[in-house]
Amino acid sequence: MPASPTLASTAPAPNSTVNTLRPQFRTAADGTITDFTVLQEAPQSHPFLRPHRIAIGLYDRGPGGLTRRRRVEIDVVGERTAVPELAGERHPDLVLVNDDDLTFAKIRLDEQSLRTVISSIGDFDETLPAALCWAAAWDMCRDAEMRARDYVALVLSGISSVNQISMLQTILSQAIAAVRRFADPGWRAEGLGRLAAALRRLLFDAEPGSDFQLAFAQSFASVAASDADLGLLSGLLDGSVVIDGLTVDTDLRWTLLHRLVSRGVAGQDAIDAEHDKDRTDAGDRHALSAQAAIPDPAAKEEAWGQIVGGQLPNAAFRAALSGFSSADQEDLLAPFGPRFFDVVADIWRDWSSDMAQYFAKVGYPSYLVTQDAIDAAAEYIDGTSPPPLRRLLSEGRDDVVRALRCRERDAQAN
Repeated sequence: MPASPTLASTAPAPNSTVNTLRPQFRTAADGTITDFTVLQEAPQSHPFLRPHRIAIGLYDRGPGGLTRRRRVEIDVVGERTAVPELAGERHPDLVLVNDDDLTFAKIRLDEQSLRTVISSIGDFDETLPAALCWAAAWDMCRDAEMRARDYVALVLSGISSVNQISMLQTILSQAIAAVRRFADPGWRAEGLGRLAAALRRLLFDAEPGSDFQLAFAQSFASVAASDADLGLLSGLLDGSVVIDGLTVDTDLRWTLLHRLVSRGVAGQDAIDAEHDKDRTDAGDRHALSAQAAIPDPAAKEEAWGQIVGGQLPNAAFRAALSGFSSADQEDLLAPFGPRFFDVVADIWRDWSSDMAQYFAKVGYPSYLVTQDAIDAAAEYIDGTSPPPLRRLLSEGRDDVVRALRCRERDAQAN
C-alpha cells in the first residue's frame, strides 16, 4: 500500500506576493516513487498563480557528499503539475524543487528532505543547491512550517561550510532572529547558549584577520550571556584576552561594551571611559545607545523621555532608540508597549517625516508577542486615519502575528 503523501502544511505565507512551490509524492513499499506532483500556492492577499519553468533535482548522500542523481525540467502551471518522469525513481535523500534557481518563487522541502538538510547541508558538492536550501529553510522557519530550534540546528551543522562572507552574515543574523523572535520563550536561553558556544568556537578557529573572524566576533558578542562568555567579552575589551588576528578597533569595542552594558556587567562608568577614548560624533551616538541599554527601569525611563521628547537630532534619536530596544530586555520594555500607542499619532503629526516613520517602524513594541498585544494593536490601527501610519503599524502588528505563530510551532513536538 502506498505511503501517505510527503507534504508539509499548505498554509500560505502571510504578506507575500511570491508563489510557493512544494513537492508532493508517494512511494511504494520498495521505496520507489509512484507519483510526483508539484503544488503551487498563492497568498490570500495576492491570489494569483503564475507559470514557472523549474528543474527538480533528486539528491543522494554518498562518499562525495550530497550529489544530484537526477534532474527533470518542467513547466509548472496552475495548482497541480504532475511529473510522470519521476515515477519509478528511488526515493532520494533530498528533493529540490526549483533546482538551478530557474524561477522566482518560494520553495518548500518535504519532511525527509528537511531532515537531510538539517544534518547535512554542509555536504553539498555544489554551492547553488546549498544556497537554495538555506533560503528554503529560512522561509519555512519564518512561515512557521519549520521549528525555530530545527533551523538553529541546521545553522549549527552547516555554518562552517559557508564560504561567502555576505551569506555567512545573513545566516548568522537569521539564526539569532530565529531564537529571539521565533523560538518558544522557554527554549530561548538554551538556543542562545548553543549559538554562543558555536560562535565562540568558530571565532577561535577562524583564519586570523579574516572577515569571517570578525563576523563571528560580532555575532558572538550579540548573544553572549553566560558568565564565561561575558568574561571573554570583558577580556577582549580590556586587552587581557587576545585572539590572534582579531583587531579590537573602536567599532568592535563599542559592540562589546554595548552587550556588557545590556547584560548588567558594565555601567555608566565604563560608558564614560569608552566615550573619553572616542570623542567623535559616532562615539557620542554609541555612548547614547549604550546608556539607553542599561538594564534598569530608571535608565529606560530616562531613555524613553529622550526618545519621545523631540529634542534629539535624527542620528542621536536613532541611536537612543536602538539602545532602548536592546535584545533580551523584554521584561524591562514591556511597560512601554502601551505608551508607544499613546504618543505615536502625535509624533506622526508633529515630527519630520523621516523621524516619524522611523519611530513608527523601529519603535513598534514588537517585544510584546501575545494575542492581547495583537488585539490591542488591531483596535488602535482601526481608529488610525493617516494611511501611511496605518500601513507601518499594520506591518508591525503582522510581524508580531508571525512571531507568535512561529513560537507556537516551535513549542510543538517535531
